[in-house]
Amino acid sequence: MDGLLYIGKTKSLRGRFSGGHKAFLWAWLDKYNWEDVRIAIHPLSAWSNPALLLELEAIILRASEPPYNVQIRPES
Repeated sequence: MDGLLYIGKTKSLRGRFSGGHKAFLWAWLDKYNWEDVRIAIHPLSAWSNPALLLELEAIILRASEPPYNVQIRPES
């Protein structure tokens, strides 16, 4: 399977994944080969409006429908 498995945002990547993350568990349960799973990051530090970041995340989630995002915000 190619594509996005999960989309999320964080101020600290280390903090986000240090205690584990449900996407990792679900990938393991679905028997993904660990060599095929990657974490991609894109810093958006210049964005000062949290509402715009939420909207951007919602647009990407609706367009890609990643299987490990449990709750996708509906369009407003």
